[in-house]
Amino acid sequence: MNSLTAPRSIRKPLLHSAAWLLLAITLWLFAAMASAQAQTQAPARAAMPALFLEDTSPKALVPTVEAFREAVRAAGWSILDVTNMAGILSERGFTLHPVLVFDACSARYSADLLSRDETRFVASMIPCRVAIYQTSTGKVVISRMNSVAMAGMVGGHAGTVIRKSGEEMEQIIQATLKKLGS
Repeated sequence: MNSLTAPRSIRKPLLHSAAWLLLAITLWLFAAMASAQAQTQAPARAAMPALFLEDTSPKALVPTVEAFREAVRAAGWSILDVTNMAGILSERGFTLHPVLVFDACSARYSADLLSRDETRFVASMIPCRVAIYQTSTGKVVISRMNSVAMAGMVGGHAGTVIRKSGEEMEQIIQATLKKLGS
């Protein structure tokens, strides 16, 4: 008998055991890779800041809008325009709950960013947009982009100005909510 060949009675069980061992190792490797991938992805998701911020108003839509307008003026900002998205879309045959989008502007921050060629690229983010909308359950929400988080992604002088502007807008939102009794 050749030392490299085993008798037929031993070969079949050996091959069967080797196949099961290979399957077990393959499954273990897939499980280990999936676990490693989940562990490396989980922290990235947890560290990602919210891109949008929302606060619920304790009052109805009209008092919330009035309080927001007052807080904007008190902070030295301006409301350049208000877009009534529900109104615009109703003219096109859609029925929505109220959605108002405010273009709020700080002349100081806008002029700082728009007066420099190297920071003018953020013009598409100016003015700050704040939406006040009503849900199907009647809840009123103040929604906006998380400018402070966005500032970190932009960096440089533009990021610094966006962060300061975002922090001021958060103060305006908090003043609005405080005026409403929240």
